[in-house]
Amino acid sequence: MGGWLESLVPWGTEVIVWAQSHNLGWLEAIFTFFTVLGYKEFYLFVLPVVYWCIDKRIGASLACVSLLSSWINSLFKYIFAIPRPTDPAIRVPLPETSPSFPSGHAQNAMVNFGYLAYRFRNRILWIIAIVVIAAIGLSRIVLGVHYPQDVIVGWLIGLVVLVVYIWAEPKVSHWLSGQTTTLQYALVVIIPLLLVFVHPADVEGLYPAEDAIVPMSALLGLGVGLIMERTRVRFRVDGEWWRRLIRFMVGLIVVGIVYAGPKLILPEGMAYSLEAALRFVRYALVGWAVAFLCPWLFLKLRLAEGEELPA
Repeated sequence: MGGWLESLVPWGTEVIVWAQSHNLGWLEAIFTFFTVLGYKEFYLFVLPVVYWCIDKRIGASLACVSLLSSWINSLFKYIFAIPRPTDPAIRVPLPETSPSFPSGHAQNAMVNFGYLAYRFRNRILWIIAIVVIAAIGLSRIVLGVHYPQDVIVGWLIGLVVLVVYIWAEPKVSHWLSGQTTTLQYALVVIIPLLLVFVHPADVEGLYPAEDAIVPMSALLGLGVGLIMERTRVRFRVDGEWWRRLIRFMVGLIVVGIVYAGPKLILPEGMAYSLEAALRFVRYALVGWAVAFLCPWLFLKLRLAEGEELPA
């Protein structure tokens, strides 16, 4: 299949050049805005909003499918290892270095915005989701970082991930809720660790790949945090709008410190194995902070009410 994909590169290049030939300055600014909506930093902003302030169950489930989708996309990228567009006729205002196929922006937009639209079942949200999914995918072509085939397949993979997750999630949740807490902890630790190491090396031969470490370590931390939140905190997302706003701002500060703090204090030039291990710890702490530390803090600061804990 890799050879067939490479045979599509000339056609994809023509499409990009054609799209950019019709591109105006204001149009590029719009597509740049939509591309930003597809970066992991934006999802790091959106996921806590849902989990902390709107619907805890939907937010937790959204975070899980989002991280799994990121890992699946990275898996395909490094299996096929198709280079990004390099034709000199193509303008690339926001360069990317990872493999081109399939588009992570297109896939993850389909998964994240599609899941939100499905779970909240609001007609306006469905319209917004469709527009955003389409615009994020098209932005990758207009900005010259993806071939059209990357985007199309990204949408298709995202749709498959979304449908399978929607079908499997309630069954897995029901089964998991019947298991002991010890087994739950074991599963949320072992499965992400296994997925880190079954992922291939990156294009530079580095193993385990950073694009496998980041989503799976965050998923591990999130899973541990969700179990701890359920057994020790059980915060409620309802309350006055101002309490939700303050809750979100406080949580964002805490997560921001956990996310950026280690990066600021760790030395440069570490061996890759040590850097990979510390990156794993860093993102696991981010997931844990979102799922447990911040909700625990919300209760302590009286920014949220708690449910009755199980005996």
